Amino acid sequence: MEWKRLEPMGVGSLLDRSFSVYRQHFKVFFLLVLILFAPLLLLQEVLLSDVSNMPLFVPENESNSLEEFFQNRFLGEEAALTDSTGKILIYLLLFTPISLLMVYPQMQGAAVLITQGAVYGEPVTLKGAIKQSYSRFWPIVGSTAVYGLIAIGVVLLIGLVVFLLAMLGVGVGSVFLEDLDTVNPILAIVLFILAGILFIALFFLVPGFFLLRWAFYLPVVLIERDGIGIGRSWRLTKGNFWRLLALYFVLTVIYTMLSAGIQALLVAVFGFSIFGQLLLILFTCLLTPWMMIVYALAYLDLKVRHDGTDVEALLQEQGASEPVPVAGEADERP
Repeated sequence: MEWKRLEPMGVGSLLDRSFSVYRQHFKVFFLLVLILFAPLLLLQEVLLSDVSNMPLFVPENESNSLEEFFQNRFLGEEAALTDSTGKILIYLLLFTPISLLMVYPQMQGAAVLITQGAVYGEPVTLKGAIKQSYSRFWPIVGSTAVYGLIAIGVVLLIGLVVFLLAMLGVGVGSVFLEDLDTVNPILAIVLFILAGILFIALFFLVPGFFLLRWAFYLPVVLIERDGIGIGRSWRLTKGNFWRLLALYFVLTVIYTMLSAGIQALLVAVFGFSIFGQLLLILFTCLLTPWMMIVYALAYLDLKVRHDGTDVEALLQEQGASEPVPVAGEADERP
């Protein structure tokens, strides 16, 4: 087995490496998602859509425009959900917890193991990756639950702060801007822009900072056998937030464009039919592994950066603590 060394990667290099890993190990990643994720997507479609009234291929009363089609679809889904309270309860109370706690984390863990094997030249089979991931089932479930509760708490706290600041702004504005006719329009525009920047910073960047810093708990729990992994994830991501934010911004833009383009194409060709939804699930299974590979590569990159820095600091510390030999002393030592 040839051991390959991993060097720190920038955003572009990491994305390029993710395409390379996916291309070289396409079969393993696709089968992983097809086995663990596709059944959940099918069940979600059954729970949230009126499959019984859905045509097999192209609907006969196909809308003349995408706008009319989506209006009919969402109105139809709303009516179906209103008539299917039991399905909604099953989706919220059973399907969602199982998906988020017991299936998707294990699938991501298996993807991390396969990616690590691909990067370092270690052969990892699909069966071996799934088995090793599920061997850490309860630690992963527990750490995922803790991360989810923390995420909910952070979002609620930030939402409360934004709400209080908005109420404070309305109160202050009503006092100082009683006569709107006398308000300078330039000042109003500047205040509006500042309020928008503050809203984005508070509602997106602040919770994003914490959630991204803690997001790499899963491979820590799986590979490093850490208890919860959140503390280790915080240390790994130190000094890397903006790079990770740029990475996931680019990843989200690319994924959204591909997903939206595929869905629009399928809607234009097959409408809201069973065959069209099956194709959409298939394409989702094709895109999902790429996002999991990027996550795995980001973790491996963070580990190389952090652990490599620690090793260099330790070597420098050891080198500084050793006495500098005086000329001639080396020859006198036995």
